[in-house]
Amino acid sequence: MKTPAFSNKATHSFGVILAAVLLAGCLMSEYDEYHIIINTDGKSGTITTTMYNLESDQSDTVKQREDFETLLQNWKGDQYLLEKMKEGVYVKDRKLTAEKGGLVWKEVAIFADIPQLFHDVIVNDTLRIGFGNDETVVATNGELIRTKDSSFVQWPLQAKEFFLKTKKNDFHATSNFAAKFKAYIKDHHE
Repeated sequence: MKTPAFSNKATHSFGVILAAVLLAGCLMSEYDEYHIIINTDGKSGTITTTMYNLESDQSDTVKQREDFETLLQNWKGDQYLLEKMKEGVYVKDRKLTAEKGGLVWKEVAIFADIPQLFHDVIVNDTLRIGFGNDETVVATNGELIRTKDSSFVQWPLQAKEFFLKTKKNDFHATSNFAAKFKAYIKDHHE
C-alpha cells in the first residue's frame, strides 16, 4: 500500500478506488497507470486503470495460487463488479492479458461525481495523491512535489484530465503469473 504524504485515509481511498485488482488477495504490480477524463458536466467521467506486471507478493506457492485464483475471479466474476459499484464506479470493461512477459490488467470505469468519489484526497479544491519512498512517479500531468521523505502529485479540481503513472522501486516477485495465465488460457480455449 502507498505511504501517504497527508494521511493514511487519503492514500488508502485513492488506492481502493483506482487500484482495482488490489482489492483482494496480496497482488502487486510493477507499474500502475491511472487516466481520468472529466465529462463536459465537470463532475462525471471515465477512469482507466492499467496495472503492468501483476504478481503475488507472497513467497508461499499455495498463497500465490490463491492470489492467482482471486485475480481470475476479479476478471471473470460478478462479485468484483458489485464491489466496484459500491465504491461509486461502474466497470464498463476489464481485460487481463499477457504482454511483453508480464500480466496486464486494464479496466475502464465510469463515475458520476468526482468530488464525491475522491472526497478523501481533496484538499482546498486540489486533488492530492501522496507517495512514500517505495514508489516513484514516472509520469504525470499534475504538479509533482517532493519532500524529504515523501512526495505528492496535485491537480486543480477543475482539471479536465488527470494522468499518473507510478513504479514500485523494489519490485521482486517469485510468482510467474504471466506463465500461469497463458496456461489457463490454453486450458480454457479462450
